[in-house]
Amino acid sequence: MKTKLMLIIMLLISSTLSVYPQSRTKIELKDNWYYINGQKYFIKAIGYEIGARPGQHPYEGVRNDDLDLMKFDLKVIKEGGYNTIRTWSQFSEAQLKLVQESGLKLIMGIDVNPEKNYGDPEFIKECVEKVKKVTTYAKKYDCIITYLVINEPQTDHIYQVSGKAFVGLMKTLIEQIHNEHPGIPVTLSANAMISDYMDESYFDLYAYNCYDHSEAQTATMGFKDYIKGLNELNGLDKPFITTEFGYSVSHKGYGRYGGNTLKQQSDGLIANYRDLIDAGAVGMCPFYYADGWWKGGDKNKHALDQPEEWFGFWGYSDGNDKYGSPRPVWFAMRDYMKALIISPKNNSIYIGTSLPMELYTDKDVKKVEVRFLDKLIYSKNISSEGYFSDQISIEPTGIEDMDLAFEFFDKDNKMVKSESIQVLVSKTAIDLPTLTIEVTPGKDLNEGKIASIKTKIETKENFKLLDDLKLSYNTHLGWEVGPQTTVSIKGQSGQKIINSENFFNIPDKCWVVNASAGISVQYGKFVFRIHDQKIIFRGNWANEVGRK
Repeated sequence: MKTKLMLIIMLLISSTLSVYPQSRTKIELKDNWYYINGQKYFIKAIGYEIGARPGQHPYEGVRNDDLDLMKFDLKVIKEGGYNTIRTWSQFSEAQLKLVQESGLKLIMGIDVNPEKNYGDPEFIKECVEKVKKVTTYAKKYDCIITYLVINEPQTDHIYQVSGKAFVGLMKTLIEQIHNEHPGIPVTLSANAMISDYMDESYFDLYAYNCYDHSEAQTATMGFKDYIKGLNELNGLDKPFITTEFGYSVSHKGYGRYGGNTLKQQSDGLIANYRDLIDAGAVGMCPFYYADGWWKGGDKNKHALDQPEEWFGFWGYSDGNDKYGSPRPVWFAMRDYMKALIISPKNNSIYIGTSLPMELYTDKDVKKVEVRFLDKLIYSKNISSEGYFSDQISIEPTGIEDMDLAFEFFDKDNKMVKSESIQVLVSKTAIDLPTLTIEVTPGKDLNEGKIASIKTKIETKENFKLLDDLKLSYNTHLGWEVGPQTTVSIKGQSGQKIINSENFFNIPDKCWVVNASAGISVQYGKFVFRIHDQKIIFRGNWANEVGRK
């Protein structure tokens, strides 16, 4: 009888453990990285929505779990080289269980409506209750490595309901999640172009949706430096991840927002991935796994000219196609992610006689070699997948542009991947050309109706200015980024100082501006951008939410 009772107890304990898995994942945020179980962890994620197939709408009515289809998707995603998925809303417990079983990690969104009044007690109560409901079951699963509590809050809406209300709601939800699911980081997914002014220091990490649409700061500073600038504005004191980026292959578009070919999508995603790593990101969530037919308004019809419907790495042939098929970008990203070069960073400048090398490789990579001018300058075997670091010794002669060829090999010495990294090196500090701007009004947009951007370029010998000087006056009016202009510097490149001044109208309902300017510079084959930016507010509305 005693033996039988013990057997029943053991079965009950076993059953309980299968429903309530013991935590096997310890998450730490330090040195601007995620550490999982003591090891640096680069987040190779992909944006994923279940319930967004042809004929479905993920946010309309009651969403089905679609567990069989989800199981198929997760298997495909893992085989594609990803280690994490990112969502925009919370999974059900059954869905979380599938993620847990798949071995993938999860950055889980909680669908807080960004258009509601953040200061309304009823809305705050609704949000808190939603968090409580979700964390009641979510805390049982250790696949979750981050919560995203809101997606792309708009500038004008924050102004209308007050920055204080927004920050108050965010801090309430952060505290609630920390209490209910301890040890799991919390952040938001802000849009880089419209949220550059926001102080996000009270979140556990920084996260942005980043799109390379050839406008505003992307046009003036370049995509890499524009995102790197955000990271620097945040203080470089926490991990930084990108929660969206991508290219749509809709039939029509503008400024790289839609209208891209399949090859442009593949090449663009890899170029963005490279730029974002170089900007300091330690996590990537490209947008996204599969097309969402619902985004154009008719979930049963794939609108050819609606960019939002064509960002998927997988597409569907018709309304009856439930499983879909991969586009070329799927295979391009699968191969690219096999070996990620975290450092040295592309188009960056290094001083000294060594280059820092940081890699993040998959299980197939067993060796890395680096060549310069066709000579082997580094070779090392790699014993395990994941993070790897070392130093590459160099002997620069004066200022030297280096075009480095990285090659990765498997156990049979077959090349898995190759990638070039360009750096500018010197044993001693380099006197670089500079660009600075002076903006008027520079403290309060209420001080005038016309803005001025004065630009000063200080040139240096052997550094060639390329193209035109680009200026932007990003007014944050919804998704409109405001005016931009170019200034020809032809005939002035020999001057030591190049000055210019340009004027812009300040819209009445413009609450914040990011004024920026930039120009490309070349030394040998090495091309980089010099730039400057200034953020100016209207009055004191952003005291609680804006950067100080």
